Amino acid sequence: LLLLLLTSGLPPPTIVSNQDEFVLQPNSLFNISCTGKRNVIWAEPLPNNALVFPGYYTSTLFIDNTTVENTGYYTCVYENQDGNLDGDLENSETDIYIFVPDSHAPFVPEPSNNLVISGSILGITIPCRVSHPDSYVILKRVPSGEEMHALYDSKDGFSYVNNLSSGQYQCETTILASEVTVRAGQPFNITCIVPAGSDFQQQWLHLKKQARCNNSPLCVFPF
Repeated sequence: LLLLLLTSGLPPPTIVSNQDEFVLQPNSLFNISCTGKRNVIWAEPLPNNALVFPGYYTSTLFIDNTTVENTGYYTCVYENQDGNLDGDLENSETDIYIFVPDSHAPFVPEPSNNLVISGSILGITIPCRVSHPDSYVILKRVPSGEEMHALYDSKDGFSYVNNLSSGQYQCETTILASEVTVRAGQPFNITCIVPAGSDFQQQWLHLKKQARCNNSPLCVFPF
């Protein structure tokens, strides 16, 4: 009983930084340390390009060659006697959030099982996380295009959506493309490539023409 009282009174682990949010450039190296009053670990799952170096009451996380897929929460927790995270301690974890902005991937890729969502009206979160914290995102019903009103958090997605019903929804954001100058009457193409698979749907909007996609991850818009 005395041991339980002592461990339950531990303060949460401390991440050695005055920030809890980081914006990293793609292909960069990131490292951060966590300390505590006993052994600490970085909670799994961790990305494939992450390494953890344990020490005495400390643990350092390294992420090499960062990509948009490294965007997310990283949590430092106390370790139990089995070498796993200790879920019995209150306030036993501390986390940070990392953004890796990528103009080619404005949304963070989600596992396929996150693309079908069920739950109560108040309990549903639509996971439209962005790679840049300042991205403006809207939620639309498909195929009507009706914009849905909801609370948005760049780290989680949309929640508390008004008038939500079963069906398909899509998240939209705007990115700045490179500018090209052409002469009047000169033809040119705009090409956009998305990851292959049915999880991505690409649509170019124009007053007169529709892009030629042919069910391909590559779309060409002729002008």
